Amino acid sequence: MSGNSSSDKETKKCCCQCEAESEEQNRRSFCLSVLGMGMGAAALATPIYAGARMALYPLEQEGLSGKEYQLTTYDALDEVPRQFVVLDNVTDAWTTSPNQTIGVVYLCKKDNEDGTPGVAAFQTVCPHAGCRVKVGPTKNPATGETEMLFYCPCHGDTFYLNGERVQPENSKSARSLDYLEARVDETGKVFVKYQNFQLGTSERKPV
Repeated sequence: MSGNSSSDKETKKCCCQCEAESEEQNRRSFCLSVLGMGMGAAALATPIYAGARMALYPLEQEGLSGKEYQLTTYDALDEVPRQFVVLDNVTDAWTTSPNQTIGVVYLCKKDNEDGTPGVAAFQTVCPHAGCRVKVGPTKNPATGETEMLFYCPCHGDTFYLNGERVQPENSKSARSLDYLEARVDETGKVFVKYQNFQLGTSERKPV
C-alpha cells in the first residue's frame, strides 16, 4: 500500500510540474504573439501616419509652399508636356526626411509674349476633385477630332495644352488647369515655383 501511495504521489507531482510548464509556455507564447503584433502595428502605423500627414498637409512644413525648384533644362523639353517630380527635404515635429516627393508638375516649351523661349508649367491634378490629369491623343469633344490634350481619367474633362478647358460650359472642373510660375535662367535651367491650390472652386486659392 505504501509503495503504491508513494508512486501515486510521484505521478501527481510529475503531472503538476508538466501542467505548470505547459501553462508557462502558453503564457510566453501569448506574450510573444502580443509583442509581435504590437511591433507590427507600430511599424505599419508609421508609414500610414506619414502618408496621411503628407496627403492632408502636403506643404505645411518648412515653408515648402511657393518655393522655387530647379527641375530640368530647357533643352530637355519639347512642345508636348512631360511630368517632373518635385523633391524637397520634409521636416515635421520630430524628423527630417531628405528628398521626399512633394508634388509633380507638367512642363513644356512655349513662346513668351516677347518672342523669347519660355516654359509652361501646370499642376498635374484636376481642379475638380484632385484626380491625376494625363496627356495624350484624345478626342476633342468640341470638334470630334483626335488631338494632343490634357484629360482627366476620373470625370472626363479635357483641357488644351495651354491648360484651358475645352468646353467650359460642360466641364465638371470649375476652372482651367492650375498654372505655376516658371522661368529659364541664362544657363538654360528651368525653375518652377511649386504651389497647391484648393479644389472644387472657380478661383485659384493657394493652400
